[in-house]
Amino acid sequence: MRRLLVTGAGGFLGGHLCRLASARGFEVVGLDLRFPQRFPHRALTGSVTKAADVAAAMAGADCVIHAAAVTSLSTPARANWFAVNLDGTRQVAAAAQAAGARMVLVSSFTTLVAGARGERRQVDEALELPPAALMGGYPASKRMAELAVLAEVERGLDAVIVLPTAPVGPGDRGPTAPMRLLRDLVAGRLPAILEARMNLVAVEALAEGVLAALEQGARGKRYLLGGDNVWLSEIAAEVAELSRVRAPRLRVPYALAWAAGLASELKAALTGSEAGAPLTGIRLAGRPLDFLSERARAELGFNPPGWRETVAAAVAAVQAAG
Repeated sequence: MRRLLVTGAGGFLGGHLCRLASARGFEVVGLDLRFPQRFPHRALTGSVTKAADVAAAMAGADCVIHAAAVTSLSTPARANWFAVNLDGTRQVAAAAQAAGARMVLVSSFTTLVAGARGERRQVDEALELPPAALMGGYPASKRMAELAVLAEVERGLDAVIVLPTAPVGPGDRGPTAPMRLLRDLVAGRLPAILEARMNLVAVEALAEGVLAALEQGARGKRYLLGGDNVWLSEIAAEVAELSRVRAPRLRVPYALAWAAGLASELKAALTGSEAGAPLTGIRLAGRPLDFLSERARAELGFNPPGWRETVAAAVAAVQAAG
């Protein structure tokens, strides 16, 4: 039986990865700062930023999926973006190299977002951007982590990189930003939205794609794992119909959203709280890109459900959580 280490195992995607990998016959070991009460796998409490914790978790592992990350887009998380997302990735890559383990780095679609506001175009994982070109510290930290792993690949590490879009579905205890948005739409709490191009991916399908990358992905390659590209207003209308609430009727101008985001970030910096409207999120929304997952479909057999099915499952998860 192969032993798989999953970092970030107590998180949204991590939990799904552990369940799926166990069902596929892996011996699963999870590493995280905290776990849900019922975690039916071996759980090691520790940080990816600590070499001793990572080395202990990697002992005997044949492979590792590095999903641990600080995903907040809010400026108060800045120190942790680089400590966890970059330095933690370096620790995991070094430990995987020493153990001779195959590695999958879970990165982010935000490493593909750059360019002028309002410029609509198609992008995929072939786009290689420098960290400075990205929309803020979070995507920059994730791109720097990718480059760190690719540097280790040059030195012999067997590693693959996956770039999920926005996962949604059951099991998000956070909630993460995409699920928080859906929760607010289900509750009818959003009278207005900033129109944006969205790409939601069912978290179960994403976990399938990540495991397929572990099993079939080509060493040193990146794979974009996303769903359909749709407008936020379309998603909001679908959620409203499913939830029997009124869809947001107003559209917020980008300039007004940017100003609100700046105020939100300033308040967060003063209070140490999470920004309600992070500037990075607003800047990402201002780039209406379509994300293409053709490489993952062709090479990994990645086949996520359509956006309406994905939204319906996520709405059901929100409603079940109360």
